[in-house]
Amino acid sequence: MRFVTRLWKRHVRKRPDEYQAYVSLPTSDDAPSFGEVHDCIERLEHVFEGRLDVYARARRLAVVSDPVSADRFDADAFEAALESLEDCYEVRSLARVEKWRPSDDRLVKSHVVVPVKPLFPPDRTADEPRIESIVE
Repeated sequence: MRFVTRLWKRHVRKRPDEYQAYVSLPTSDDAPSFGEVHDCIERLEHVFEGRLDVYARARRLAVVSDPVSADRFDADAFEAALESLEDCYEVRSLARVEKWRPSDDRLVKSHVVVPVKPLFPPDRTADEPRIESIVE
């Protein structure tokens, strides 16, 4: 019966019982200042009602929230916090993964967010002079 209930919540209602987030914030040389990162963490803290843990890791900060009930979770504020996070990390884009998982007879929707560098650097070929081959 639990399986059917989870399927109903996920595919028919499309609303979990709780929301949770894990956000990794790089602190390398091209990362924003600590003040800008702190503002991003404060926005996330507002969304998750202060239920955040911040861990210092090698070359990054990890922000982990406790589950927040669906009726108290503000999805628009969460999206606004992620937009400000993306603005904070100008040269990176946000990689996002959403996962639905069961937890103590409840269905939790977890968001994993990581600012990542692009695979290929920006196209600078228009700015640089081209070297033509003599063989041509």
